[in-house]
Amino acid sequence: MSVSGSVRARIPPLLFDAPDFRRLWTGQTISVLGDQVSIIGLPLVAVLVLDADAGQMGLLTAVGLLPHLLFSLPAGAWLDRVHRRRRLMIWADLGRAALIATIPLAVVFDALTMAQLYVVGFLTGSLA
Repeated sequence: MSVSGSVRARIPPLLFDAPDFRRLWTGQTISVLGDQVSIIGLPLVAVLVLDADAGQMGLLTAVGLLPHLLFSLPAGAWLDRVHRRRRLMIWADLGRAALIATIPLAVVFDALTMAQLYVVGFLTGSLA
């Protein structure tokens, strides 16, 4: 049995024969990985690089979750009317990646501030 034949034998037929589902699953996996970087990485950067105190950490968490409270219902209603949801989801994920990429750039240039982390947290939460 060849290598590709053995791999195909282990993958359930419904998954192997559904390329649309595989693309969705791959995209969602990448998106959730980015979410976890935001949820775990931003506070770690705040503590380890900027020596943030408990109040700043609480505010950073609140700022990251605030867009869910403010925008979830209106954005959901709007997205139900959008015909190209997939393209919009891809652009939102790319926007979040670009926002997160500003943090290591700011560290390299010694320009990282808590204000930047608040803005990145709010905007990545908004694009989520």
